[in-house]
Amino acid sequence: SFAELEYIKRNTRIPFIVKGIMTVDDALACVEAGVDAIVVSNHGGRSMDHTPGTVEVLPAIAKSVQGRLVVMADGGVRTGIDVLKMLALGAEFVLVGRPVIVGAVGGAAEGVRMVMDRIAAELRTAMVLTGTSDVRSVSSRVIYPPAW
Repeated sequence: SFAELEYIKRNTRIPFIVKGIMTVDDALACVEAGVDAIVVSNHGGRSMDHTPGTVEVLPAIAKSVQGRLVVMADGGVRTGIDVLKMLALGAEFVLVGRPVIVGAVGGAAEGVRMVMDRIAAELRTAMVLTGTSDVRSVSSRVIYPPAW
C-alpha cells in the first residue's frame, strides 16, 4: 500500500525508488509518499497481454510528476534509438535489461561492454541525426517534429 511506501521512505536514508508504475494515479501517489524516483515499467511482459507498454504510458506519467521526482523507464529497450525515444517521451534515465543479460551470458564482462558500447554509439548517432546536442536536451520533437 502507499501507506507502506510512506513508512519505508520515512525510515530509510537511501534513495527510495518504486518500479512498476504504469498509471498517472500511482505516480502521483508516489509523489505524495515522498518517493525519490519511479521506474515506469510493465514488468517485462510478465503481465496480461492487454497491458500497455511503457512507451504508451510514459508521456502522461512524466508530465504528471515533472520536477517532483525522478522518472526512469524500462521495457523494450534494445537499441540506442530506443533510449532516445524513452528520453523524448519524458524519462530522465533509461534502464536496459535484456541486451545486457544476453551480453553477459554470451561474453561475460566483455560481452556487456560490447552491448553498452553499441547502444551508446547508436544513441550518439540518433542524437546527431535529430540535432540533439546532449541527452538532457532530448525533447519530444525527435519523435513528433513540429509541423512544416
